[in-house]
Formats: sequence, C-alpha cells, structure tokens
Amino acid sequence: MVAGRMGPVSCAAVALLAGPLRAHGQPIPESAPGDQPRTEAATGDAGQAGDAEASADYGGDLADRGFLSGDWDGRRTKLDDAGLTLDIHWTQVGQGVVSGGRRRDWDYGGNLDVLVTADLERMRLGPAGTLSLRGESRYGETVNDDSGAFTPVNTRGYFPLASGINEGIPFTITELNYSLSLSGTLDLTLGKMITLDGDPTEFAGGRGRTQFLNSNFIYNAVTSQTSPYSTLGAALDWSPAPWLTLSSAVFSTTDSSTTSGFEHLDDGWTLWAQASAQYTLGTLPGGANIGFQQAFDNDFVNLGGKLTLTPGGVGVETVNDSWAVFCGAWQYLYSPDPPPDELDAFDDRADLRGVGLFARAGLADPDANPVHWSASIGVGGRGLFPGREDDTFGAGYYYTELQDVRAFSLIGLPSSAQGLEAYYNIAITPAVGLTLDVQRVDEGFVGFDPATILGVRLEVTF
Repeated sequence: MVAGRMGPVSCAAVALLAGPLRAHGQPIPESAPGDQPRTEAATGDAGQAGDAEASADYGGDLADRGFLSGDWDGRRTKLDDAGLTLDIHWTQVGQGVVSGGRRRDWDYGGNLDVLVTADLERMRLGPAGTLSLRGESRYGETVNDDSGAFTPVNTRGYFPLASGINEGIPFTITELNYSLSLSGTLDLTLGKMITLDGDPTEFAGGRGRTQFLNSNFIYNAVTSQTSPYSTLGAALDWSPAPWLTLSSAVFSTTDSSTTSGFEHLDDGWTLWAQASAQYTLGTLPGGANIGFQQAFDNDFVNLGGKLTLTPGGVGVETVNDSWAVFCGAWQYLYSPDPPPDELDAFDDRADLRGVGLFARAGLADPDANPVHWSASIGVGGRGLFPGREDDTFGAGYYYTELQDVRAFSLIGLPSSAQGLEAYYNIAITPAVGLTLDVQRVDEGFVGFDPATILGVRLEVTF
C-alpha cells in the first residue's frame, strides 16, 4: 500500500491505465473540480433557483418551451409560486477514439441530474433561506480510459467520482445545503456542495453538460489537488458593489460524491478565496477572477520524497499542505444584443448573441501537486448563423506543465500535456440540445500517439 495521498492528476494517469491507487484504504480521486464551491441554489439552475420570487415560464408549445415536460397542467407553476422547484437534466454522450490514444473504441454513457430547491419561508416551513437537494446518477461507459489522457475528455461522464473510471452510480446525493441571505449583499451556504462551478467564465463551464466536454476547459488543472467534486463545507459570497463579488469557503479536501462526507471531516481541509468582477469595454461585457486555495492538515505525497520500506509495504514521504493560485477572464468581442447590467457567468451558456474570448491560468506548489502550471485559451459564443440564435459554439487550446519528478518519467508520464477541442451545440428546442464535438489530445503516457476523439452529446431539460 502507498502511504499518503497522491494528486488527482497523477493518480488519474495511473488509474486510467492500471487501475485505481489507494491511500489509507480510501479510493484516491482521479481528478478534481474547479475553483469555487458555489452551489446552483445560489447561482440559479435553468434560470430558477437564483430568483426565489419569480417563477420560471414552464408553458408554451413543445418547440418553444424551456422544459420538455411542460407545466404539468399548471401544477408546476403553482409549486414554483409556493417556493418549491424541480429541475431535471438528462445528459447522454457517445464518443469514439478514432486514432491514437490507448486504444480505438466507441463508448456511450449518461447522467441524470435532479435538483430540488425549497424556499422555506414561502413554503411556511421555517425561517428565510433555501434548502437544496441534488441527486445524480451515472451509467454506461466513457472513453476516458481509452484516450490515453490523464485528465477526462468526457467530464460529464467522469463525475460524480467513484472507485473506478467507468463504475456506474445508480443514485447518490451530491448536494444537500442551506443557503441564507444575511443581508442584501452577503450570502451564506452550509452543507454538502459541489465545487465544479467555481470558475465564473462565460464561455467555458457547464460541467461538461452544455459547453466543452474536456475537463481542461471546465476547471483549472492546478486545483485538482485541493478541490473535491462534492464535499461538506461553508461558503460566503459578499457583493460590496454590483460588479464585484468576494467569496471564501472552507471545505473538506476529500471527495464525498458517494458518501455523507461526515466520515471525511478528519482527513484535512481546504481554505479557498476568490474575487470576481464584471466590467464593460465600450458596450461589450467582460469579467475576470483571481483566487487561491490552501489545503491543510492533509496527507499528500511528497513528490520529491524518497521511498521507504515499511512493515506494510512501501511508503513515501508526505506533506500536510498544498496550495494553488489561479485566474481567469472572458470578454465579448461582438454582440448585437444590448448588454444587461450584469451577466450570469454561472448559467452554463453564453447569455448574449455574439462571440468572445476566454482564458484561464494557474500555478501550484512543487512539493505535493503533480501540476506545475496550466493555462487554456479559446473562443465561444452564441448565434453564429442567421436563424440559429440559440445555437452555441466554442473552440479552445490548453497546455499543462507537470512537475519535474523522476517518478513520473519512470512510469512513462510526459513532462507536459496539451490539447484542442471544438464543439457546436444545435438547439433543437430550448429544452433539447445536440452537440457535435471533436478533440485532439496529446497528454498520454510516453509511446502513445495523440488521440483524435469524436463525440455527440444530447442534453435534455425536463
């Protein structure tokens, strides 16, 4: 047994090809999410949860409504007016490695995501505040293990985390938290939350559900050591000005995708802080963020440490902390739409028609984090063609430099990784989107050719 926790990126490289490693008898996360533990109860899911006083529009014809199942003969609007909302998302992804990688293969899998939010005051069940409960399932297989890459090429099929890359999850609760507005500018969230929505980038987010599929365009790779997907914690969001949000959180460093999270409270903690701002250049909106994470009281593998023989096998030196700093930015370059006072960079799609740029960058500590630095850049937008105003698109490039560690070269890891992805999402209806996706990734073990991956994604909002 290896004593100590290895970083998710390095573990993913080994796990994708040789099975999962374990530390202290627990599955090691093979990748990890992004920068900010911000729940959709605070940011809004399908345009609902962020505004407790306004009901969503569930009506309309099948070709025009944003929810495929409609208004349930008016019952859904009545529930929403009373403070109870239900959002159901079904994502299906088929991908194939058509050249290079570990092996050529086609796989299909899917995810079901159900979010229930209850405004306790409007429901007359308690004091002010919102209770959020999210259940998720995952089925089928992905090409994450076929691509030869050590980061997911299908992020939606990778989370929630399980012991194996393609292990199915019939049902698990990944969010159960209570959010309260302490004032007009200060919000508090307590409980189990998802951290994957943290990086507020207009053109690159969506959990692999609506925009890019590759994880490098959804969260910054340097945070993979210190951020779990689902975890227990507390978060504060403060908006001293309409254009500025200051956020902080403390949460368990161990992933709790399929556990309650309470059994991991002694495993170590992560402290996180971030500043996010929005602005306009002329009439074109943009945004930027900068933040850091510091994990403490953990048991990370010291990447430069020596192997030692122990009665239980082979051990390694460990360190109890790890850090990462990161930043991101996005900017519209063209839009025919009048800009609103503030865009929702967390709603998983471009809010305006037009085109814009995005970028991310991050740096991590050399002792415990397998990633030295990582950066990505790309373009995205909506309404590229006349008559297709709701279609979205994006293209991006990423580069990741790994730490210069002899152990990595011994197991065949390269010194760096890079890749390209382009997608076009066809809005069949406001509730149904079909995405065509292509990736070219060069980040596998030494001896693997760069992989070309074709994919199709169907996203349905019920």
